[in-house]
Amino acid sequence: MSSSSHASSSRRGSSAKLVSAPRLDGRVLVVDDTEAKRYLIAQTLRLAGMEVLEAFSGGEALAVAASQPDVVVLDVRLSDMNGFDVCRRLKQNPATAAIPVLYISALLRDEELEERLFADGADGYIPQPIEPKHLVAQTWALVRMRRAELARQREREEAEAERQRLQRELEKSQTRARRLTESGMVGIVYWDLDGTILDANDTFLSLVGYTREDMARGPLDWRKMTPPEWEAADVRAFEELQAQGVSVLYEKQYLRKDGTRVDVMLGVASLEGESNRGVTMVVDLTERREAERQLKHLMSELESSRSRLRMALEAAELGTWIYEIPTGEVRWDARAKEMFGLPPDASVRPEVWQTGVHPEDIEQVMAAVDRSLSGGNGGFFATEFRVVGLQDGMLRWVSARGRVRFDEEGRALSFSGIWLDITERKLNEQRAVALQATTAAFANALTPRQVAEALVEHGLKSLDAYAGAVSQVEDGKLRMISHFGYPPHIPQNYGHFPLGIRAPSSLAALEGRTFWLQASESLEWEWPEFFKTIQGSRSRTWLSIPLKDGERVVGVLGLSFSSLRRFSAHDMAHLESLCALCAQALARAWLYDEERRAKEEARQRAELEQQFLGVVSHDLRNPLQAISLGARTLQRMEKPTQEVLMRTAGRIASSADNMGRMISDLLDFTRGRLGGGIPLVRERNELVRLCREVLDEFSVTHPGRDIRLEGDSHCEGQWDGPRMRQVLSNLLSNALRHAREGTAVCVRARELPDEVELSVFNEGAPIPEELLPVLFEPFRRGMAKFRPSGSLGLGLYIVRQVVEGHGGRMEVGTGEAGTTFTVWLPKGC
Repeated sequence: MSSSSHASSSRRGSSAKLVSAPRLDGRVLVVDDTEAKRYLIAQTLRLAGMEVLEAFSGGEALAVAASQPDVVVLDVRLSDMNGFDVCRRLKQNPATAAIPVLYISALLRDEELEERLFADGADGYIPQPIEPKHLVAQTWALVRMRRAELARQREREEAEAERQRLQRELEKSQTRARRLTESGMVGIVYWDLDGTILDANDTFLSLVGYTREDMARGPLDWRKMTPPEWEAADVRAFEELQAQGVSVLYEKQYLRKDGTRVDVMLGVASLEGESNRGVTMVVDLTERREAERQLKHLMSELESSRSRLRMALEAAELGTWIYEIPTGEVRWDARAKEMFGLPPDASVRPEVWQTGVHPEDIEQVMAAVDRSLSGGNGGFFATEFRVVGLQDGMLRWVSARGRVRFDEEGRALSFSGIWLDITERKLNEQRAVALQATTAAFANALTPRQVAEALVEHGLKSLDAYAGAVSQVEDGKLRMISHFGYPPHIPQNYGHFPLGIRAPSSLAALEGRTFWLQASESLEWEWPEFFKTIQGSRSRTWLSIPLKDGERVVGVLGLSFSSLRRFSAHDMAHLESLCALCAQALARAWLYDEERRAKEEARQRAELEQQFLGVVSHDLRNPLQAISLGARTLQRMEKPTQEVLMRTAGRIASSADNMGRMISDLLDFTRGRLGGGIPLVRERNELVRLCREVLDEFSVTHPGRDIRLEGDSHCEGQWDGPRMRQVLSNLLSNALRHAREGTAVCVRARELPDEVELSVFNEGAPIPEELLPVLFEPFRRGMAKFRPSGSLGLGLYIVRQVVEGHGGRMEVGTGEAGTTFTVWLPKGC
């Protein structure tokens, strides 16, 4: 074995020992001859919680696929054969044909890959570079599809095995009955309560002296065959028959056609589902006394056959029905009534079943009935349709099979058949499709609105709800983020629904459990606030399910139905599964939004930093050019005058001072952002004294400006003196710059019990509202249109850094009257 094969085998061995992650499961075979790419794909799937098998060639992939993984992730370029050939061989092998295959390619265009999907039978593709979330989403969707298909196959196999067993049992019962009829030992007669003999075997006809020709000429009446003295025995027998479906054996006599009598023993049983029809077993006691024991045994077998047949019908969830067309009489068994939401003792009229059929299905059902009654398909009737329970409101799927019986002239006599409840099969199919589509849609949804729309589009409309909404829990309200079916005024008026109003949706959000409510006479006084919101609505049933991320309720799914509805445990489980997936997708979408916003803020910050660097370069260049120009001017002068020398030197000094201030601000900014904060040297200082020193400097640099100081005589504390002068200097420069011309700037210092308060006020235009949140941020203020020449716009940022370095805090208040910057500093002594 080569070293690469040994490494691959080792990896497969190690992957088999991995413990499945708590989020996803599934066995995935990753086929790629590139070591690094195969490792990245396998590691991505393992981190998602899947068990991963690996293969480095097409031949090895075909061998490993025999272990029946759920999905094969296949690179189309391999060393020994291309991935397309591997896929075709997998699909041609019956043992692996059902395994989904997911192509991966970096060389082919999407159109070429899609064409190869149809040609090779693959189930999907992912172009390179591979997006991990798309790889996990598509692989997981195929795993779920594969698992669902295997589950359906097992269910079909089990159902077929059970059907075959029941068929064998039924055939055994029919064989016994046929043997009994043909044996000639017992007379058998099928009858109706009105006296008509529907059918009889030759033994019975011979016993009473009639022939087949007699039956063909007209119906025989079994009541005329009973002597008057034996009528009481018949009455008792039929009372027992009505009570328990079968009578005890009893003796009587029959009047033969020629008037003679024959002693017989009878056993009577009703036909299943036909209370006015039955079968009678007749034994000739005059010639066959010895047959009494056999008769009892046969009657026991008959009862056993009836019981087994009844059990078979119940096990198969079959309901039987018959419609006597000439009389209009309808007979349903208890199971048939249950399918239409009726109690076992309910009376049934011909039009009842039409009322229960779903409005969307009634047209195709009636078309099938009309074809059968007109003789189409030999009178056979077969269709599937939905039923809305007439009393319980349950939605069921029914498969109907029946046949019309005609007389010799082609007139329809009776219409009978069976109904099979196929609700679970249909719902499972719908749920599987909806769950697969919803899972795939969730995987591609990037925003909460897209997640909610995916739930509505793929997961809810199949439930027969006429309207629904997905809402997010936000600030004590339910904010509607997606809806369907509601008139415009509902989202407008209730798009932000307070949790304080007692309604199914608010209780679902507060209590974290599902609420189901039906319209009733007590609705108005039991739910008064909710009742006001539904005035004029056509809803008759409301269902609210919480969307839970772990134990936290993040939203609510609300559904409205136009009829009274009940929901089975399977319905609720399906809905809760969809809602759990939705909650997880919402959490991912919110996280994605946060990451996207963070990236956008970082991008904007990077752009501002680039702009800032440009401004710094420009602003430092101006004073540098002034210094250079002044120096070169002095160099060119042989004997400059004292006036020129002083003026040029003054410009050089002023430019150098500007550069010094900007460099100082840059150093302070760098220390604040990267060096753990601006360094402070604390010593005892008096705030009013520091303020006077700064104001004295400003009186020289800003002659003619009105700067006032108001303060307590003693505002002492442990502070860094130069830094505190820097704070006041920056605030005062800012106030003078934006003060209205001719107005005063006021500085106030005030002593408090444990801290001191310093404020700077100027009259001027208020600070724009959009600037307030970022006023103390670097690069924000500096880019403002009113930034003065020679300033980098870091003044307020440095002020906040110094104040917070002292353990203090600051605020800004602005309005039409003016703007005040206030600083509070702990005394620290």
